[in-house]
Amino acid sequence: MADIDTPSLLPDTDAWLRAVPGLNYPQALTTQFPRLANALAAVRHDPQALRERFDDLLHDQRGGRRGFPFDVMMELLALRDALIEDDEPPGTDDATKWVS
Repeated sequence: MADIDTPSLLPDTDAWLRAVPGLNYPQALTTQFPRLANALAAVRHDPQALRERFDDLLHDQRGGRRGFPFDVMMELLALRDALIEDDEPPGTDDATKWVS
């Protein structure tokens, strides 16, 4: 298995990202942060580890992080949506259910 700290995108990661159904290829992520794309690919077969990796990336647990550029953040969110099935779907708000 390749080292996930490799500074360039691994061919296996590229192939995996191109095969995710319903997802536009995350060009900004793979160009600007290939190490993160490789890290996600490394845990793609472990749903809990994948969920934890996304949570670590998308929520500042340590404080003081700069955050990602907008295009990278949008791709991370789209990738998470494509790969992670939330345990509980969003509830329906009865107050707005009948609004037309």
